[in-house]
Amino acid sequence: MTDASALRDFTQPDELSDLTLVIGGTPLHVHKQYLAEWSPVWRQMFLEECSNPQGLREILMPDKNLQEVTELLHCIYSTQKPISDSNVKFLLQLSDEFQINRVKERCEQFLITQERSLGMLVLAEKYNLRSLYKHCMEYAKTKTLEELDSSPECKKLSSKTLLQIYHDKIEMFRDYSNDLTQRDRRTMLDCETLKMEKANMLRSLQGIQKLWDTPSKRCFRHIADGAFNYSCADCNEKIYFEVRKLCGEGQHLRRYFPKSSEKKS
Repeated sequence: MTDASALRDFTQPDELSDLTLVIGGTPLHVHKQYLAEWSPVWRQMFLEECSNPQGLREILMPDKNLQEVTELLHCIYSTQKPISDSNVKFLLQLSDEFQINRVKERCEQFLITQERSLGMLVLAEKYNLRSLYKHCMEYAKTKTLEELDSSPECKKLSSKTLLQIYHDKIEMFRDYSNDLTQRDRRTMLDCETLKMEKANMLRSLQGIQKLWDTPSKRCFRHIADGAFNYSCADCNEKIYFEVRKLCGEGQHLRRYFPKSSEKKS
């Protein structure tokens, strides 16, 4: 932040002052060469006065605000006063009027760092601030149609910009619709996969259930028994082996019952 005491007092002339800007009866003492370097408008004005032997000594600016013009001068003189919320709008207007592009660019860079709004988009369009315009258009297309229609700032935008906003919104909705369609397809495929896995799992579980009724899956001592002998350790061991074997062979089961080694990894 610039120290206020370091700011030039333009109401006081110095040895090199060669031009006075008069605003509301107050003279501001400035330097032609310096203003000409910043503003082609002022430069052309000074060149047109070269034929006058006396030269241009004073410019009356009855339609200008003293504080605003002083702020502009503080921004282009060596103190380079920073752009802020309090001065950015009138500095944009003055820098656009006098074609002071460097101040205009500083205003744009300041606005880009601020929270986006439709009002900022109005400024970007009005003063042809391309980077800010693009920055704010991305924001504008996220607003609902109700928000756009009810916004007083939207009424200040050109029909070209409004059409572009609505076009961008349509493209955004189209992209969103395509994304939903792709997600729906993936969901349907996932559902079909899950249905297949469910059917395979059911068959596997049914196969496991039949093990206790299959004589060949028992130990040799109880292979001819009419019912499974739950008290036989050998029969239980064989059934345990067969269950693990079926679970290991069922690829679909690994998703729900991973091996201990897979859990650790």
